[in-house]
Amino acid sequence: MSERWHEETDSFHLPVGEMTITLDDVACLLGILITGRLLLDRELTREERIEMMQVDLLFTEEAAAKEVARQGVAHVNFGVLKRRYEELLNRCNQLLEIDTHEEQDERAHVRLACIKAFLLLLLDWTIFAGKNSKNINLLWLLALQDMDELDNWSWGGWDLLSYTSNYLLPPTHLWPPVVVT
Repeated sequence: MSERWHEETDSFHLPVGEMTITLDDVACLLGILITGRLLLDRELTREERIEMMQVDLLFTEEAAAKEVARQGVAHVNFGVLKRRYEELLNRCNQLLEIDTHEEQDERAHVRLACIKAFLLLLLDWTIFAGKNSKNINLLWLLALQDMDELDNWSWGGWDLLSYTSNYLLPPTHLWPPVVVT
């Protein structure tokens, strides 16, 4: 499909005529929101990346700093995140038999981190799947920080931008996005 893309007109040139992908197409085909908050290009600082990994995914400070140093950008390796998800899931299972209030609090905290890790894996490998399948962008965690706000984000808008950035625009185009409120 990318060989039929014409940058001059921002459309596909098909045997049946010219076609442009719209946000309505994304909403109809994927059944996801196209209105709401959107992310735009922004670079996360080293400290922001480490803090997000600690707070949202319960990485230790040392493990988060090591992954941030290894990646050099606002990404986490798929294998590292998958292992973290499995660790969190195992810890959730260990906390099924709760005895104390502290264990109840820990279970709620670990469960939320486990859900965020799973959603981050799911988002990057389905809706926002791109050319780089080994690393997952930490910016998606910005939308997952408040789980009550998930329905306020423009998932369809992100998907169209992600597709355009990953497959149709030159490699110099900046992606991923940053939050616009």
